[in-house]
This record gives sequence, structure tokens and C-alpha cells, in this order.
Amino acid sequence: MARPKKAESIRRTSNVMVRFSSIEYELVAGYAKDAGYPISTFVRKQALSEKVTVNYNIVADIGEIQKLTAQAAGIGNNLNQIARYFHGGGLASRGMLEELKKCIAEIRELRQEIVQLGGAYRGNSKTHCK
Repeated sequence: MARPKKAESIRRTSNVMVRFSSIEYELVAGYAKDAGYPISTFVRKQALSEKVTVNYNIVADIGEIQKLTAQAAGIGNNLNQIARYFHGGGLASRGMLEELKKCIAEIRELRQEIVQLGGAYRGNSKTHCK
């Protein structure tokens, strides 16, 4: 059984030949693959100024994430001990205040490491290709 014929209005009968260098071709092929289209469809959509959305999967180094998680757990443990001390009637000594400042500084450093590891998240996980 033969495939049904396309309607006359969507039948593509004209050809456009485009030459790419090997580097250009690899780039276009990569963009098309990321967008989930065959190369011809991707190039056609780009030529017609249709918006092509490319979604990227984020790959993370699990070892680094585990290390940062362990650091965060240690900092949280220190903060819990300090809170327990103050809730138990402990006095605010210079040593306790220094420990609080140290924990806050460690949290800020940890945050910077996370931002460097994964980039700053600004609320849009999709990257668009124009």
C-alpha cells in the first residue's frame, strides 16, 4: 500500500543547494540534533525565520555535588549546635559570635562554589537558538 500523496499546498518541489565547510556542517548538524530536527527541516525553519527552540540537558559531576552536600551538612550541624547552645540558655560569648560568623562565611563560599559549578540560575532553563 502506497503512502498517501501530500496536499498540493505543502508539496516541496523547489530545491536550494547550500554548501557548508566541514566545521559549518558539524555546527548545523549539532544544532539540528539538539533541536530534534533533521538538518533539512532545521535549515528550512531557520531560513523562514521560524523560532527554533533547543533544549539542553544539564550534566553534573556527581562527585562534586556529593562533596558540596557533605560540606553543607557539616555547616548545618555546626549551626544546629550553636542554636541548641543559645536555646539552652547559653550566653553570647565572643567565641560563639566568631563561630556564627565562620558558619555564615562558609555558607557564602559554598554558594559561590555551587554557582561556579552550575552557573547562576535565572529562572529559564531553556536556551533558544536564533
